[in-house]
Amino acid sequence: MKKEKKYAKMSDGTDIYYEKSGNGFPLFLLHGNDGSGRFFSEQVPVFEQHYTVYLVDSRGHGRSTNQANTLNFRLMAEDLYTIMLLEKIDQADFLGFSDGANLALVFASDYPEKVHRLILNSGNTLVKGVHFSARLASLLHYSLVWLLSMFLPRLRKNLLVIRLLLRDVGLSTEDLKKIDSPTLIIVGKKDVIKLKHSLYLAKTIPKASFVLVKEQGHQLARKDPERFNHEVLQFLSE
Repeated sequence: MKKEKKYAKMSDGTDIYYEKSGNGFPLFLLHGNDGSGRFFSEQVPVFEQHYTVYLVDSRGHGRSTNQANTLNFRLMAEDLYTIMLLEKIDQADFLGFSDGANLALVFASDYPEKVHRLILNSGNTLVKGVHFSARLASLLHYSLVWLLSMFLPRLRKNLLVIRLLLRDVGLSTEDLKKIDSPTLIIVGKKDVIKLKHSLYLAKTIPKASFVLVKEQGHQLARKDPERFNHEVLQFLSE
């Protein structure tokens, strides 16, 4: 199917790369930390048969730049809002993986009128919602890049990306209770996100449903795309 490759210019000069394909109601796909839209290679060919898919490289990730001296989910949410304005989209569905799920949550909190449905795959609003081993790995990764950046200044931008893993998203329980969009939370039983935290999100967001996939971990969408895609399409069609 024909794919349009685009860049959206933000007010600070940042260029956000995204791809548009398919026909139907708008569906945004949001990747995880240090990733890109390529993560959804097993989803786009299926979803674009039913929806107009917007595959976005988040600020500072993939082919998108970051002209700011900071990086946080609210800034990234503003980028999505700008893309919607440029594309003249009043409302859309949002599917986010990992940090992309966190971004989708922040976007739904900041721009509730723009969100029709949410699919959250392996999101976490709190750092403590991640298993200790994964938190330690992120901290070690940050420390290594920090040391290397002393000799390779170009790596300093990478620190902003990794730092997203080391801080809470910034949404309280009360913020989550105000999210009014129907929401699907889907995780693997072996995910790096604690099951207790995923259940907390499912219980706190008023219109949330929960799907737990046995024998799968953080890469559910890549490891078992058939099951993942089925659950997503079934939820979106309800």
